[in-house]
Amino acid sequence: MSSWKESFEIVSQELALAKKKKQALDQLLANKRMSQPTYYHLEKALTASIGDLEAHQRSLAHKMDSRIDELEEQIPLLEWVLADLEIRRVGEEIGEEIYARRKDSVMQGLEATKTELDEIRTSLARIRS
Repeated sequence: MSSWKESFEIVSQELALAKKKKQALDQLLANKRMSQPTYYHLEKALTASIGDLEAHQRSLAHKMDSRIDELEEQIPLLEWVLADLEIRRVGEEIGEEIYARRKDSVMQGLEATKTELDEIRTSLARIRS
């Protein structure tokens, strides 16, 4: 798992949990199962925690946007390498065995790049919707 993905999942889970706690806290106050002073004390800490998590999520999203830029630059380079490899094979500069190995390696890199790009976009769409 990519480091951004693990961090994103952890922050998203912690943020969702903190928001659920805040809802439960609000419900306790509404049902008069908690005093105002206790509510304000707990609410202040939870609100601060939610703010910190949201700030961390924004920072992570910014890094993920930068990673998208990197991956979008990487795709045409890998496609160029594939085209160059094909031209060199047709021109008989490299043999079939070397061509096949190199093509497989570049194709794996290209697919991994596209997959990561899609995963990042999907993750960002979740937090921006």
